Amino acid sequence: MSDKNEKKQSKKSDSSKSGVFDALTNQNYYCEGPFVTTPTSALEKLAGSSLYLSDISETHKEISLISFSKKELSESEKKQRLILAIEKKGAGDEEKYYIKTGLYAGRITYNGVAFDIQPDCNDALYKHMLRYANHMYLDESDELGKEKKNNSFPLIEYLFLSSLQRVSVLGLPQEYSKQRYHDLKVHGGLDIQNFIKKDIPFKGKISSQKNERHYVQCIVDVLYAAMKACKGEIEREFRGLSLIKNELSSSYSGKFPSQQTIQNALSHSSLHNPMYADFKRTLTFAEIVIRRNTVLPDKSKDAKNKASGYLLDIASLWEVYLEHVLREGLNEWDVSAQEELNLYNGCFFERPNYPDLVLRKKDDPSKVVVLDAKFKKMRMSSKFVDVDRSDLHQIHSYAGYYREKRDTVVLCGLIYPLSLEKPVKNKENLYGLDKPKTLFVIDGIYKGKKSKQENSRKTDDNATESAEDKNSEIAEELDKGYSYAEAEEAFIGRLQEYLNKDAKT
Repeated sequence: MSDKNEKKQSKKSDSSKSGVFDALTNQNYYCEGPFVTTPTSALEKLAGSSLYLSDISETHKEISLISFSKKELSESEKKQRLILAIEKKGAGDEEKYYIKTGLYAGRITYNGVAFDIQPDCNDALYKHMLRYANHMYLDESDELGKEKKNNSFPLIEYLFLSSLQRVSVLGLPQEYSKQRYHDLKVHGGLDIQNFIKKDIPFKGKISSQKNERHYVQCIVDVLYAAMKACKGEIEREFRGLSLIKNELSSSYSGKFPSQQTIQNALSHSSLHNPMYADFKRTLTFAEIVIRRNTVLPDKSKDAKNKASGYLLDIASLWEVYLEHVLREGLNEWDVSAQEELNLYNGCFFERPNYPDLVLRKKDDPSKVVVLDAKFKKMRMSSKFVDVDRSDLHQIHSYAGYYREKRDTVVLCGLIYPLSLEKPVKNKENLYGLDKPKTLFVIDGIYKGKKSKQENSRKTDDNATESAEDKNSEIAEELDKGYSYAEAEEAFIGRLQEYLNKDAKT
C-alpha cells in the first residue's frame, strides 16, 4: 500500500471515531461545503434530519439560546430559522453528507452527534464582537467536514468569564441572614428564646443574634464550579479574575452544584437588586459551562434522543457590533437600533417592522440613513447570488417608508461581513435610476479569513495534498495579518465618503 493510500485509510478510520464535526454559520443557502466524505454511522442516521429554532422551546429544551436582539420572533419566524440540517447527496463513491447551518453558532449534540458551529469570520473579529456585546472595552479550524478533536476558542467560557469580569466590579451578590451566637459577649441583641432555655441560671455565656450580610451560597457555588471548568488558554486570558476566584474559593461550600442549586441561583431574590441584576446573564452562561463540562442528572427518559448544548444568535451579535462601530465612527449622526415601525395600524394585516440601524443627522434630523445588517456570505461577484431577494426588497421598503414620511433618505443599504478587503462597484442611485437622490450601497467590514475555508478544492488526486497545504499556508499568513481595527476604519471611511458626496450635492 502506498504512503498516500495509507494516509487516506488512516484519515478514514480517524473520522469514524466519535468526535465533533466542524461547520460554519449560514450554510443553508449553499451546497459548496462543508461536506463529510467518511461520516460516522450516527451521522448517517441523521441524514434528512433538521433542527429549527421553534424546536428548542417545543422538544429540545436542553439547548440554551443566547441572543442580543431587542425584538421577539413570531412562531412562524422561528419555524423558518434553521439551526442544523444534514443532507445526503449522491450515491456510492459520489456520496456526500452536507452539514447545513443557519445563523446560530455554538456547540450542540443532536441525536448523539456533536457539532461545533463557528461564525464565518476571523477569530479576532469574533472575539472583538463578543467584547462589544458583553460591554467589555478593555481555534484555528480544521478542514471543514472533518472531525475536530478540540475547540481552540471556547465560546461559552469566553462569554462567561468576560461577563463575570464586568459584573463583579461591584462585588458578588449578598444577602442578610440571622446569625446566632452563644459566647461571652452579646452580638447585636439577645436571643430571648435561647437565653431562657440555655442561660438561666446564668453559666457565663449569653445567647445573642445578629443580622449579617454574606455572599449568596448557591450563587457562589455555581460561579466557582463554572470557573473551575474554564481551563487552558481561556483561563490565562482572564488572569484579572484571580481575586474573584480566590473570593469564591474561600466561600465555596465544597458541594458541586446540582440542577436545583443552579435554579435557586438563577431565581434568587438578590438578583432583583439593580446592583446585582446583571448577574442573571452571567449565571446563565455559568449554567451552560457546567452543563458542557459535566453530566447533570436528566430526569427525562428520552434524553439521548434530544438535542443539547448552547447557541449564539450571530445575526443579533452582528447588529450590536455594527451599532457600536457606527456610533463611534460617525460622530455627526445619532444611531438607533431596531427602531419599531408600526405599519397599517388597525388593519388585520398590521405588523411591526424593525430596520436594524437608523441614523439621523444631529444638526438636521430630517436626514436619515437606513441600514440592514446581514451576517451572510458576501463575495461581491455576479457569479454568486449572495444578495437574497427578500433582503433587497426589505431594505427598499424601509427606504420607501421614511421617504413617505417626508424624511430625506440620503443613504440606504445592506451591511455584510465582506470576503474582500476592498469592495468592487457597490453603489448606485436608488433603483438604479437617475432621478432619486438616495444612494443605495452594499458594503460591510472585511471579515478576514480562516485557514482552509475559502480555498479552492483540487480534484486531481496527484495534486490534492500539496495544493491544499500550500493554500493553507497562504490563508494562515493572511489570517495573521488581519486587523479588525483597519477593517472598521476602511468601512467608516467609505460611509463618510458616501455621506460627504450627498452633502456636496
